[in-house]
Amino acid sequence: MHAGARLYPVEEATLGATANRRYNQGGAGMLEPMAGNGAPIHLHKPRILPTIRYKITPDVGLPNLFAALPLYRNNFNMKTTVLFFGLMLSLNALAQVADSVIIGPAYPNKGFYSLSNGNVGQMPNTNWDLQFASHSSMSSTLRLNGGFNVRAWEYTAGDSSQWAQLDTAGLGTSNGWLPIYDAMNSFDPGAFEMTATGFPNYGWGTYNQISHDIVGSKLFVVQTRSGAYKKLFIKALRAGTQELELRIANLNGSAESNFSASRAGLVAKSWIYIDLDNASVSDPEPLGAAYDLTFEKYLGLASPGVYYPVTGVRLNRNVQAVRVVNTHVDDVDASGLTLGGDLVAVGHDWKTFAGTAFVLADSMSFFVEDQQGDLWQLWFTGFVGSSAGKFVFNKRKIGTASVDGAQQNQSGLSVQPNPVAQIGHWLVRLPAGVQQACLYVRNLQGQTVHQVALSGQGWQDLAFSPEALGLTSGIYLVSLEAGLHSRTERMVVR
Repeated sequence: MHAGARLYPVEEATLGATANRRYNQGGAGMLEPMAGNGAPIHLHKPRILPTIRYKITPDVGLPNLFAALPLYRNNFNMKTTVLFFGLMLSLNALAQVADSVIIGPAYPNKGFYSLSNGNVGQMPNTNWDLQFASHSSMSSTLRLNGGFNVRAWEYTAGDSSQWAQLDTAGLGTSNGWLPIYDAMNSFDPGAFEMTATGFPNYGWGTYNQISHDIVGSKLFVVQTRSGAYKKLFIKALRAGTQELELRIANLNGSAESNFSASRAGLVAKSWIYIDLDNASVSDPEPLGAAYDLTFEKYLGLASPGVYYPVTGVRLNRNVQAVRVVNTHVDDVDASGLTLGGDLVAVGHDWKTFAGTAFVLADSMSFFVEDQQGDLWQLWFTGFVGSSAGKFVFNKRKIGTASVDGAQQNQSGLSVQPNPVAQIGHWLVRLPAGVQQACLYVRNLQGQTVHQVALSGQGWQDLAFSPEALGLTSGIYLVSLEAGLHSRTERMVVR
């Protein structure tokens, strides 16, 4: 291959609207997606992928950049493979940027970071006990503030009718008590869903097929971040109001409070936060689409069944990453790297404490695909521990995913899998400039049997259960209606 060569791989897929991404070489050897014409190389990948064309035009001064870099994305923990055609990408030719995130002495804050825009805000991590998923009306996830010693146990010796008689004798043992933990590698299941057996059982409660509420049936004991022990009854998650109803009290029954955490109107944020000591709720996060990574103290897993607080980096939803070890950051052969949605793909163990200071792992870097589809390489160059809580790192953009103007104005809709039996996913994208839309599910008589209000940009994954929505076997029409744009897909329920 020579400097004037052109390479046109074409990704074939069946997603409603095709998105022609550009990969043209920009400044400092940057790869930018570019719509191209020519003899295609057909690459068959999962159906959820948009049609992507790549055009590579290497600069004369960078003869090694004969590589097409397609990024295959999804939003529900399937994996992305970075494929190269031609020689290894010369990473040391790409511009790198030094940056840092400071979360404070003893790590009291959570820092939100965008790979393209830098620091986008912080929130205190020391004034809440539970976080409640707000990004989807279908989620029932509650997570613990494990980094600040919030712990929980399920009371297995009785149900919610035992509220007044709950006996904490043997707490922390197997005698009527089950310690519960959040999933470590994904946002769900949360600790209170740990014992879920499948629809209609959600762990902490059971789905009511008449009201569509999830109704609580279990009691829990929670050690709050202050060290106080509280008994907790998650009474219900109301489908109509999107309110999570809670009952909380001291173990002796004093200081009882009934209050609600409402996520109505907060779908653009990932989480709302619950303070059990003060029976209060807040939503201090920036918008979910604004950041890719969080820098924070959280609960880690040392070995099976052994948990401890760590300080590190976690991925936002819709972000994927992969770790590369034992290779200098400039010498990574990115051919065939597989990115995944592991929450702690970056994690905390790129550093170790050596008695007086932290030592960084040698020759380790991370490839991260952000929410816009851009690919970055990130590696740490320093870490100042509890005296400052400072993360120091370099980053460089490897590929830029942009969509042609004509394609930005199109909506996107896909049903996965199709036919759907137990759990399905509606993958939707609002057109550029459209902030609100609605997803409608209609039967063949034209009757609307379900609808979901939508907001925000980028691809969104809406998980659903046909049984929970009352969708019997048959054919339905799923329509995304966004401003003047409309797209309809046929869905088969078995």
